[in-house]
Amino acid sequence: MKSIFHIGKYYSPFKGGIENFMQHLMVSQCKSRHRVMAMVHHHQPGLPFSQSEEEGIQILRLPILTKLVFVPLALTARRYFRQYIIQESPDVLHLHMPNVSCFWLLFLSEAKRIPWVIHWHSDVLGAAPDWKVKFLYPLYRIFEKALLRRANAIIVTSPAYLESSSALADFTHKCVVIPLGIEDLPTSAPKPVRQQDAPLKLLCIGRLTYYKGHDYLLSAIKTLQAQGRAVHLTLVGSGELAASIKSRLNKDGLADIVTMKSELSDQQVASELYECDVLCLPSIERTEAFGVVLLEAMRAAKPCIVTDVPGSGMSWVVQHGKTGLVVKAADANSLANAIAEFDLNREMLFTMGKTGRARYVSYFTVDRVASEIDGLYERVAFESRQ
Repeated sequence: MKSIFHIGKYYSPFKGGIENFMQHLMVSQCKSRHRVMAMVHHHQPGLPFSQSEEEGIQILRLPILTKLVFVPLALTARRYFRQYIIQESPDVLHLHMPNVSCFWLLFLSEAKRIPWVIHWHSDVLGAAPDWKVKFLYPLYRIFEKALLRRANAIIVTSPAYLESSSALADFTHKCVVIPLGIEDLPTSAPKPVRQQDAPLKLLCIGRLTYYKGHDYLLSAIKTLQAQGRAVHLTLVGSGELAASIKSRLNKDGLADIVTMKSELSDQQVASELYECDVLCLPSIERTEAFGVVLLEAMRAAKPCIVTDVPGSGMSWVVQHGKTGLVVKAADANSLANAIAEFDLNREMLFTMGKTGRARYVSYFTVDRVASEIDGLYERVAFESRQ
């Protein structure tokens, strides 16, 4: 049995791909009889430090003063890190990056006595970063490099991301590729393929923000509507673009064939996946480092349409022509053509969905991923004793 101390940005009930993965991973580690705890931030300012046990995991939530450039500011993080590292004496610190609070560990002698594993979920700078992020990154990079130098190992989620990450270029000797994974669910009977005259049901799940590429997907839907194709798109998510997307639906006459939903429970999201024909993830930059929602779709035996963003793991998770279709990024016509291809050949929905489910079972179950990570813990613990 190991004592594992995860340090993350947020945790459930906050919804996000990293948060979903952390939860699935830690539950799996608990089932393997490890002692697991996590220190994360409250996702709302003004809440006091809290401690709770959820699914056998000790969850410590840090108070935050505010959020600055998408970053939760936890001024008491150093004190709580020190207190719980001394109290719990963990065997390994598992740092989920990016996360500014992790920088406090650089100033704690107690933390430096413990092996560190960094889980590199994404670079801070995307292809078109917010100007405030770009301005502050040189300062952030000083601490980021210090953290990477101190790490015993760095987990990267796909070969493509490792090859393209400039932030990791000097540290590839520490990097190991381990994909993300999610817990399997009892499988239901596959939903029968819809009749050719029934609307093709598309689903897009994710935060309503610029890099998710919703504009291109909506343009593709408008093109298909003009061609007379019967399609229906459900957008699941919330974010800063919600109002502008809703306005566009009304302006472009798409309100009848595009439905927006937000604040869905896990069970409701699973129901949306079961009811859909195809999952679309039209992201336009490598801020979309992996796409956990793709695993959710593959688990449900649904094919996916993704974009070929250089450096992103999307086109590695989804195999073109086998488990879905990979199309040109930021290209509405390519998206429209892929959707039309599924519409014309409904049997592809079943065959690619079935192959996707098999790929998920072979590579992306959380128990398999947790086993690989456990092996990494063993290696860094051994090397740190030498």
